[in-house]
Amino acid sequence: MALEVTEGLNGNVSVYQLAYTSHITFHEVVIITIHISFVVAMIAMLIDRGMIMRKENEKKQEQVSNGGMGWVNKHPVTPDAGAWKSINFKGGGSYKVEPPPDNNSEKTKKELEELKKLTANLTENEITYIKKWAITTSANTLWLEKAEELIGKYGLMGAEGARVHAVLNGAIYTGSTATFQAKYQYLRPRPTDLDPTIQLPEGMSVPAHPSYPSGHSTTAWVSAYILSYFFPNERNELEELAASVALTREQMGIHFKSDNEASKKLAQDIANDIIEQLKNDRAPANYTKVNASGNVGH
Repeated sequence: MALEVTEGLNGNVSVYQLAYTSHITFHEVVIITIHISFVVAMIAMLIDRGMIMRKENEKKQEQVSNGGMGWVNKHPVTPDAGAWKSINFKGGGSYKVEPPPDNNSEKTKKELEELKKLTANLTENEITYIKKWAITTSANTLWLEKAEELIGKYGLMGAEGARVHAVLNGAIYTGSTATFQAKYQYLRPRPTDLDPTIQLPEGMSVPAHPSYPSGHSTTAWVSAYILSYFFPNERNELEELAASVALTREQMGIHFKSDNEASKKLAQDIANDIIEQLKNDRAPANYTKVNASGNVGH
């Protein structure tokens, strides 16, 4: 069987001339015609898609140069940042924290015994690390420094770095307000209130607010979760860091283990809400390529 396809006006396939060396049914002619029409339609769709993508790229380039004073660059930094959406942070009262164990519960008694052992056998290195995270301007100070370190490591510039800081600060703020909402809802005593024999490291004092949950721990975990979203290759290190910070609050003798457990869950709830918004804010999802040049700037 030989098949000949001729073109009509404007290059469109309009006439199908079939010459056969053997008999062919009308049904087979219809099937062949449908196949050819499908191929032609697919080609047209791909051409249209290519034109759309080219127009989008041209539009981005126009935003970069604006046709104004003539600046152009083959690799412009965040030319579409003006279209990124802002993030809405919920109030602290939007998050529910389950009640802590009763003061006279077996769980509380067990945690007090564990704290007495933990605080009685601290090394000098452990005390130094406790003080590093306790004696700062605020609980978030070192986490903001960590964010800046990662921004430099991955070469974020301009709006990208500002976005990381804005989201991280918003997450920490939400975590702090949610933590203090729960603190004054439950008014859980500090471990030292229930057992005055627990000794704090020299120079340390008990904060003047309720125990449950831990503010430092909430900050640590929400920071780790948010920074892990932006920098997924750093997740293991960030979560190990958060866990070590939370542990210092027990080692210091001012928080129960259950305080830290509640903080971790609260931080996860807050981070999940924020990350869900980040998925649709039109900005880059995350950063995985380490900055080799060391160039930064605005």
